[in-house]
Amino acid sequence: MTIVLKLIAFFGSAAGKYALIGLVAGGFALGLRQQGYNAASRKCEFAAKQREIEIRKRDARIGELSAKADERNQIEQDKDRKKDDEFQRKLEEELAKRPAAARCTLTEPDRLRLR
Repeated sequence: MTIVLKLIAFFGSAAGKYALIGLVAGGFALGLRQQGYNAASRKCEFAAKQREIEIRKRDARIGELSAKADERNQIEQDKDRKKDDEFQRKLEEELAKRPAAARCTLTEPDRLRLR
């Protein structure tokens, strides 16, 4: 109990009052400092989340452009395939009109046409 009485007596004195004011002011200063660190941390986290959102939007746009390019390529391949099928059908029809012995051999014009 004597320690408590000594503390009360100390903080009751002029030096104790200044010490108490110093402790409160120091605590307030530390609180402000910590609040500044917390604000900077939140600002950094916000910037990181914004960057992540931008990256996801960019990736989605790249995916859309890639899908459109794939679709265009598929259309071109389909056109080429139809053209090749038509050419092959015509060649087969032409070869079918030849005599049986000549159907299995290609002439020089046939070879050049297949290039």
